Amino acid sequence: MAKRSGSQLLDLALRLADKSSADSAYRTLALDWFNLVLDDLASRQISYHWRWLEKTATTPTVSGQHAYDLPADCDTNKILNVYDRTNDITLKYVDYNTFVKYVADPSADAGDATLYTFFAGTLRLYPVPDSAVTIYLDYVARITKLADDAVTIELPEKYEDVLIQGFLKYAYGFDRELGDYTAQVQIYEKKVDDMIRENGMMPGETVQGESHRTRYLTDGKKFPLEDF
Repeated sequence: MAKRSGSQLLDLALRLADKSSADSAYRTLALDWFNLVLDDLASRQISYHWRWLEKTATTPTVSGQHAYDLPADCDTNKILNVYDRTNDITLKYVDYNTFVKYVADPSADAGDATLYTFFAGTLRLYPVPDSAVTIYLDYVARITKLADDAVTIELPEKYEDVLIQGFLKYAYGFDRELGDYTAQVQIYEKKVDDMIRENGMMPGETVQGESHRTRYLTDGKKFPLEDF
């Protein structure tokens, strides 16, 4: 079965709550509940992130420019990797305070960027690029709010039942005659726990600013790869 659209999810929710699809007031309430469930799923990302929110964006550098806009849907707390494929460099993250302390004037040095930080919705590079290359950014996106006219949603099809069970938790809490609220909370939490286990815990890693060639050489091997 294909992923449901926003309106299809809401139609299903109203049927489960024994409401008419034309009940606009309850439909608005159901939409709010769906988005509360999505907010809850987003808040669970502490020691891990949802893999279905992983994205890669690219930005071309401009000679002499050190600040670049982050993707509009980027969660700035969850930037995983920044790398320059042209020069085969994986940039190292430095927190903004340290970046400013040691690089108060990024324009004082130019070359291939090896460090990055982010501030005010921008990616900051050092040294300042002195040529046009493509920077790749692996990041975790924010969960988009559900809308009635949404063609599709980010949540994978296999997890749509988590969204439905979360809706029922709020529906049963709103009207206890619809179902057992306490039992529904447990059902929802079990679904989320299963989702977390399948997703896999993803601990944070510190990315070192070094090229693939450098890593190969530090392993005691020669470059070029004569044994391949």
